[in-house]
Amino acid sequence: MSLRSSLFRLPVFAAALATIAVLHSAPAAAQTAQPAAVTTLDTCQNSVTGNWQYFGVSAVLPSNPTASVSVDYWVQNKTTRDGFSNAFLAGSGGSVTALRSGDVQIVPFSVEAAPLNVGTVRGQARLTMAGQTALVPPAPEFSGTTCGCKPTGCVRTQGYWGNKPGVQWPGDWYRAMNFYGSGMTWQQIYDTPPRGNAYIILADQFMTAVLNRNAGASAPQGVQDVMAATRDWLISGTSLATCATPGTCGQQKVWAAILDVYNNGQYPGAPPHCPD
Repeated sequence: MSLRSSLFRLPVFAAALATIAVLHSAPAAAQTAQPAAVTTLDTCQNSVTGNWQYFGVSAVLPSNPTASVSVDYWVQNKTTRDGFSNAFLAGSGGSVTALRSGDVQIVPFSVEAAPLNVGTVRGQARLTMAGQTALVPPAPEFSGTTCGCKPTGCVRTQGYWGNKPGVQWPGDWYRAMNFYGSGMTWQQIYDTPPRGNAYIILADQFMTAVLNRNAGASAPQGVQDVMAATRDWLISGTSLATCATPGTCGQQKVWAAILDVYNNGQYPGAPPHCPD
């Protein structure tokens, strides 16, 4: 389902169980320069307090890298036939300076509060850029049950998996594997300087997230959904040339930024960085 506003093109995916994420679609063709935004919302149950934790990130790539950006993020609940209303303010305000990945500006949010009725919860982000405010289309209400909040394992960055000598990759993954339609191996992708090419930028973070997951690190559903969207994009006929033109593939840069936050142990509710 595709929803549009004057600032964003942001289709919405419903995630399984008690987790939802707002993501872009993944066309094979390169995208022209435009603001891009992705917001994830994950929920889990605190087994000690019985409350829910609502967490995720809002990631924004402004068309102007120096643009002032602020984010308000609300967890909403449908309490009447009139529709949804704000329940909890999970993150709010200010310039998006909490985290950066390249030109992508990232706000993590987390709030613990009382459980909301299953089947009536969604996230709603309001982004303000260059004096203009727009609502990111909300995720559909989710249904299912919550899971425990404690993450497992730990994560490492691309420098560890791609460059550190003597590192054994987990499971059946090995450096000489072909990387989708790139014409290169996984190790060759790691060894290639991105030089602004969003294909390489995203591939580096995607490979790292895959290796972290296969090494035993858990991942919130929002991260898993970004990985799934990336995989769908990679198998849809893309190549290094897809994102070679400057200013293209902003959506892929936003995906990469979210995976970068995860791989650095900074995604809310995800495992920490390994104590190397």
